[in-house]
Amino acid sequence: ATAKAPPALGKMLEAYITPLLMSYVEKYIKNITPADLNLSLWGGDVVLKNLEMKLDALTQDLNLPLTFLSGRVHELQIHIPWTSLGSEPVVITVNTIEFAITSR
Repeated sequence: ATAKAPPALGKMLEAYITPLLMSYVEKYIKNITPADLNLSLWGGDVVLKNLEMKLDALTQDLNLPLTFLSGRVHELQIHIPWTSLGSEPVVITVNTIEFAITSR
């Protein structure tokens, strides 16, 4: 059986975790909003599809002798083990990243 939270607790956790996830995801993904995360709080899973990458952030953070022309994540999954956060990790799975690049 899936654990159910009281509505007020669910909203409080969502208000805390959504900005936390957004701070990581929005650094590299274009046009994402908190509503896009649509947390299934007690199921603990978020699935985002067909995401356009922020090319300037990739270029700056990776510091490679490449220019990114385009970038897309086909699927990003985030699993939050609510009932065992102290003993199990949050798991982020990226399914297929596609880039078009050129040398500098």
